Amino acid sequence: MNKPKLNMIVCVGENNLIGDKVPVGNGLLWHSLEELTYYKSKTIGNVVLFGENTAKYVPLNLMRKNREVIVLTIDTKLEDIMKKYENSGKDIFVCGGYTIYKYYLDNYEIDNIYISKLKPHVKVSEAKNPLYFPDVEKYGYKLVSETEYNDFIACVYKK
Repeated sequence: MNKPKLNMIVCVGENNLIGDKVPVGNGLLWHSLEELTYYKSKTIGNVVLFGENTAKYVPLNLMRKNREVIVLTIDTKLEDIMKKYENSGKDIFVCGGYTIYKYYLDNYEIDNIYISKLKPHVKVSEAKNPLYFPDVEKYGYKLVSETEYNDFIACVYKK
């Protein structure tokens, strides 16, 4: 039995900022084509999970062209998703938002956590009700690799 990896992927601004509780526009506080390309390179051909609130701001139809998209509800069971994708060769990516990240960190063992840390030159809009990505090191994850890009540093954490 070949079970899929359970990964988490996120892009953070200063102090682990990930968004605003009351999103404006597309919900993103920044725009980095380079980081979006990195995100695509990791998630294309795989399964992406979004919470219901975050899903409202994500171009799901665009993503469905080359990824399987699952919008999580209160009834969604990770065990069912993992079983469905056994032997599929696809990995699962938890893609937010805050409530989903926290829930999965609190309740599951994550294989890889991909954190894109934006560099200071990338313009970040102000969040009136900021949301921050939890500190994964407090959950026992350790930094295993860092790759330098123009707009961000791609960090990978594992237990």
